[in-house]
Amino acid sequence: MKLWLKIALLNVSIVAGLGILIGLAIRDTVISSMRAELTKQGLSVARNLSDRIANFILLDDFYKTQEAIDDVQKTEKDIEYIFATEKNGFLFAHTFRNGYPPDILRWNFIALKKVQSIQLLDTERGFIRDIGVKVFGDMNPELHIGIREEGITQTLRKLRNLVITSTIIATLISSVLSFSLSRIITKPLYKLMKFTHSLSRGEFGRKIEIKAKDEVGELSDTFNNLSHELKLYREKMEDSYKQMLRTEKLTALGRLSAGLAHEIRNPLTSIKVLFQTFRDNPALTKEDMRVVLSAVEQMDDLLTRFLRFARRDDFNLSEVYVNSLIKQVVNLTHFQIKNQSIDVSLNLSKLPPVKADRALIQQALLNLVLNAIEAMPHGGVLKIFSKLDHDRIIVNFKNTGAAIPEEIKDKIFDPFFTTKGDGTGLGLSIVYNIINLHHGNISFESNEKETSFTLNIPINA
Repeated sequence: MKLWLKIALLNVSIVAGLGILIGLAIRDTVISSMRAELTKQGLSVARNLSDRIANFILLDDFYKTQEAIDDVQKTEKDIEYIFATEKNGFLFAHTFRNGYPPDILRWNFIALKKVQSIQLLDTERGFIRDIGVKVFGDMNPELHIGIREEGITQTLRKLRNLVITSTIIATLISSVLSFSLSRIITKPLYKLMKFTHSLSRGEFGRKIEIKAKDEVGELSDTFNNLSHELKLYREKMEDSYKQMLRTEKLTALGRLSAGLAHEIRNPLTSIKVLFQTFRDNPALTKEDMRVVLSAVEQMDDLLTRFLRFARRDDFNLSEVYVNSLIKQVVNLTHFQIKNQSIDVSLNLSKLPPVKADRALIQQALLNLVLNAIEAMPHGGVLKIFSKLDHDRIIVNFKNTGAAIPEEIKDKIFDPFFTTKGDGTGLGLSIVYNIINLHHGNISFESNEKETSFTLNIPINA
């Protein structure tokens, strides 16, 4: 559920709840007030009527008494009944047209030493407030007036309808205002949320424009500063990484140069011998020219492959055929492989191209091959195989060189960590970073018999 919707529903619930509580409070107050007023009115009518019929009761004048109570009932519309008792406590006069209830004298009995009694009766005709007064103080004659609470009920019904209507209207108004205000209040928060999502995607350097002078505005300024600092930090890290990559590339070039020099020396020797022969015998045969051209082409091919690797320093994503790069790396290291009597076994499955930086992937593959060569100074076997695993490419380098000691297995990917006297400690660290840049991963296993490194690279990195 959206935050603005939660805020709106909370406000609506509060308004509705307050409306109900206020309605209940008003209801109780109105009931108390109206019953008090009704009681006060009833006592006034009862005392006036008792004064009026007092002499009639003493004289046992039934007709005058009946006439008086009938007159009062006609005048007061809320009176349900009136009855009076005589000197001996028996019913004397009443307004019940169809006979009086047999237990009427027990409805609201006035105790001794009391001059009045008020009792709320629950009858078939609803609530009736019976107000009884002594006609002559401590003597038996009593006057009882039953006042209906129908007026109170009608008033409460109107009040209830008014409260319900008011609550509904207030709820609707508060709903509209709450939904509008909550959207206004939470809009900057949604901007901040989207901005944090962009930061999580690595889109550093962007700014969020929130013109507010409250906590949200301060938070947006903090995020803007964070975005700027992250951009600067990433630029520094990229510069450092490029420097590390150049350093490792220069190291790799130095290690390849010895092999390149040896490979070039052979065709140069052939050319040198032919030209020495030419000095003694100026006549060159077609076969001699073919040998010279073959030697020149061989050197040109070697230098082309070497420079293709050495000159690549930009970072561009393109379709890269990993198997082709593996073969190029093996060709680049041909001299070291041959010089150390290493047998190379290639088992390359058909692979689709991957979206990657060609130079970086080539650098990673070269580092792993050179690392395997250095692990087998007295010869061995280097097995390289590749395969497709769903949407990822798996490349494994397995050599029969010395095992990696257990105590340094958790450090081999650390920058500048090396066990070689002339090493930079960047080779495997560069591989690790390159594969991570392509959203892949690298793992290794090592025992007394063999060591293997496995690259796992997504096709659409």
